[in-house]
Amino acid sequence: MQLSSTVQGISDDLRRAGAVGGDDTRRIAELLVSSVETAIRLHLLDALQEAARELSDSFPGADVEIRLEGRDPVLSLVIADQHAGAGPAGSEQERMAGYADDELARLTLRLPEGLKGQIENVASRAGASLNSWVVSQLARALESPTTSQPGRRMPRRMTGYVQG
Repeated sequence: MQLSSTVQGISDDLRRAGAVGGDDTRRIAELLVSSVETAIRLHLLDALQEAARELSDSFPGADVEIRLEGRDPVLSLVIADQHAGAGPAGSEQERMAGYADDELARLTLRLPEGLKGQIENVASRAGASLNSWVVSQLARALESPTTSQPGRRMPRRMTGYVQG
């Protein structure tokens, strides 16, 4: 999305408004335009960020991200990967339902800083706290014992028959 044309349009409107008066008014309008162009661009970025936040909140499992390429924002829709644990909060609450009445136990976990940062990002995109996201992932891992887990070997033998 190119903000330059929008900022230029606002600047031109301000210049036209200043041209209604005499030379002094035109000169003041030109000074105002040159001093507010950056502020206009920042306010437009703030409005885009707010719109992205509202859209992300209204679509569970999806995030609208804004990144800058040069001076212009680029909007992206990011769909959370259900397998990465960034699913909607409802499914997280369902996984936690079996443990809701349990007493809480404290656990000290040491993680590499990079891994912790990645987990925080995924939890944030899922709209969950770091703690609740980790707990839901642990509960999820226990629910599906047939999936491959680190340190666990899958059976090498297959049984059954083929009907042809």
